[in-house]
Amino acid sequence: MQLSLPLEWSAPRPAPANSTMPWSEADYGRLADLYVETGGDIRAIAALMGRSATAVWTKASNLGLAVTGNDVRLRKCLGDGCRGQKLFMSPDRGTRICPRCKGDRHLPWGVY
Repeated sequence: MQLSLPLEWSAPRPAPANSTMPWSEADYGRLADLYVETGGDIRAIAALMGRSATAVWTKASNLGLAVTGNDVRLRKCLGDGCRGQKLFMSPDRGTRICPRCKGDRHLPWGVY
């Protein structure tokens, strides 16, 4: 049995310019700045950065960009699990432990 449906075919859209490039520290900083400037408009950020909306959304989610505070910006985590290698969105200068390291049972109470 063969269905005769009128199917329209079009060439797939080209991938965004930076879709195969790894994310650098500068890209993370720019993502954080654009997130604040655009009010979290993922599609606008993706267009400005030359990345797919899915990639931008994933990185924004991993960084925890939907935080509010007095001095919101990317900071290096000082927890034992990250050892200063992971960036996370911190609401102020006093918050220097990322959410992943906060769950570490070896951290003394009140360090974050």
